[in-house]
Formats: sequence, structure tokens, C-alpha cells
Amino acid sequence: MDHAAERLEPYLEAEFDEFIQEWKTGKYKKYSEVPNYAALKALIDATNILRKYLGWELVSIKRKLEFLDLV
Repeated sequence: MDHAAERLEPYLEAEFDEFIQEWKTGKYKKYSEVPNYAALKALIDATNILRKYLGWELVSIKRKLEFLDLV
């Protein structure tokens, strides 16, 4: 199953990159206001199902933004 989770990573990173660029503009107060939020959230949900099964750390928008000191 790890191969399935790893296959989603490039798509997840691409959506995160787009989300982060939009978030940095300061135009949005809530994550859900960012244009690609729905796509990013869908990938996070799919990835986290696999990550939970594998015992890996779960992914979240908040955690990613905290890691990058953007919140």
C-alpha cells in the first residue's frame, strides 16, 4: 500500500504549492476560501486514509502551514 500513497505525493505537493502561493497573498481568511482548497482537501483525505493504514503521520493544511511558518 505504500506505493499507492507515494503515487499521490506529487499531486499533493503540486496542490499544496498552489495553495501556499494563494495563501501568501493574504486575500483569504479561511482555508476554504482559497481557490484550490477542494482539490487539496480531497487529496489530503485520500492520502490520509492510506497513511493511517500504514501507520504514517497524517497530513494537514494547518500542519504544513505551521511547518512553513505561514500561520
